[in-house]
Amino acid sequence: MTFKVDAGRCVKCGKCVKDCPTSTLEMKDGVPSVRDGKGDGCIRCQHCLAVCPEAALTLDGVDSESLVPLADMPIPPPNEVANLIRSRRSIRQYVRENIPQEDIDVLLETLKYVPTGCNNMDLTFVVVDDIAKMDECRRKVVEVLSAKFDTLPDFLKGAVSAAQKDPKCDPFFRGAPHILIVQGDPKAVTPQVDCDAAIAYFDILAQAHGFGTTWCGFLKIIVDAVPEVADVFGIPRGAPFYAMLFGNPAVDYVRCVDRSAAAKIVYR
Repeated sequence: MTFKVDAGRCVKCGKCVKDCPTSTLEMKDGVPSVRDGKGDGCIRCQHCLAVCPEAALTLDGVDSESLVPLADMPIPPPNEVANLIRSRRSIRQYVRENIPQEDIDVLLETLKYVPTGCNNMDLTFVVVDDIAKMDECRRKVVEVLSAKFDTLPDFLKGAVSAAQKDPKCDPFFRGAPHILIVQGDPKAVTPQVDCDAAIAYFDILAQAHGFGTTWCGFLKIIVDAVPEVADVFGIPRGAPFYAMLFGNPAVDYVRCVDRSAAAKIVYR
């Protein structure tokens, strides 16, 4: 960890020290400094850079002055965020066309800002970015499952049989042109939660861009049943992951649904 203070800018307010979640920083001689022997405790959250009112700090080569001021990043009002959450649908009908690579890049660059347990940030985003590649993955998954047919649970046997009879039938991936697989670090504090949180953020982010999404729980289920399926997507055996299908939707919804009874609310 390298931590530098621009003495000409620092107003010695101590906000960076107060907001440091690991107490790595302290005020020494009126100036923020790294506590002796505590440098390894820094989780690189950059809260110190974000909270400094004078952009006086540098952490591991990142200068606070180079960061985008929040005043230049307008946040949508609560009703618009609520509308996005309420209006999102799980899309199971997709247009057979690729999303432009540059649009996928924008989504994934933004996705780097998702939270992770203890700010581990050790996520890997695996993307099938082309319909032809996705079609090949579909074919291989059915091939792998077919080879293990006798050992499959009954509900998987039905899906595999349907795909074998009709090549256009895609019970696992819904004909989606793309899939995002978020892999977590098995050594992280909350590896599976990190993956799930990233997928949830991607869900909202992609739908805000007008793309359709579906949580691909089926991939998790079939990998648990037949670990060889993980090889199709380059997922390390036993690695925590979750997946999301995405693409341009081939269905238009005209109204919201009623979820008033979808969950219990309990105040303690």
